[in-house]
Amino acid sequence: MFEDFPPKSVVVGIDGSPAAIRAALWAVDEVAGTDIPLRLLYIRELTPTPSRSETRAAMASAEEAVYDAYHAVTAVGKPVKVEMEIVDGRPVPTLIQTSESTRLLCVGDTGSGQASPAGFGSTATALVHSAHCSVAVVRADHNHEPTKNQLIVAHVAGSADDPAVLASAFEEAYRRNAALVVMTAWRSGFDDLQSDRLLDDRERRMRAVLDRYVAVWTPHYPEVEVRNVAAYGPLLNYLTEHAKSIQLVVVGATQTHEVQQLLSPAADPALCHSCFALLVAR
Repeated sequence: MFEDFPPKSVVVGIDGSPAAIRAALWAVDEVAGTDIPLRLLYIRELTPTPSRSETRAAMASAEEAVYDAYHAVTAVGKPVKVEMEIVDGRPVPTLIQTSESTRLLCVGDTGSGQASPAGFGSTATALVHSAHCSVAVVRADHNHEPTKNQLIVAHVAGSADDPAVLASAFEEAYRRNAALVVMTAWRSGFDDLQSDRLLDDRERRMRAVLDRYVAVWTPHYPEVEVRNVAAYGPLLNYLTEHAKSIQLVVVGATQTHEVQQLLSPAADPALCHSCFALLVAR
């Protein structure tokens, strides 16, 4: 008889920064009470010909960072299977390779040595674009418990990864006891030529699509409070307007325009006044 394959771990990139600790704490709810391990991964980047003292110092820093994250995770008091690993390599290529064999990769928005108050660091940006699995970029202070007032927003765009977006969003809303907004942000493309009636018709059609999506998923998650939003204009407009009430935004990896906007300086008004995490679903 074949043995069951072990569940894929959720991987958190650890680099000794406060942002990495936040990512580890956010990831606790992804695995708590399950057989899925939470893997704290530190990538030790050495010079081409490191001396013994450099190697020892790098290992000491790595161990300190990993154990700091471990103690932060266990202090939460939730049942979590924690794995710790230190490997040598360059962070971005190693994390991309790791993403081939995991279901979710969690990282902080900015790593050690980066102090931008808004926006995403280079590692997070590279992973959002190039990872093989879903990527969660965790921002700001997530030590508090989420409440029903902190929304999860799932953006669908009629793309191939809409099912992945909805699956992730409903599961996150269930795990985190949060209300869910399933939305699409649409633009006519030739606004000046459209009458109000035509725009209203377009909005009704978009809402009908959202209704169908929600009808498929709500029977599986009857506990989740869901509402639909068809917002005219860019997704960033909606996120900026509601920034303080959102704890997580879920978008599809193939939603290139929306992802690029979220990673650009144009997102600063939304990011500066919020602490929502970004989950790019694949």
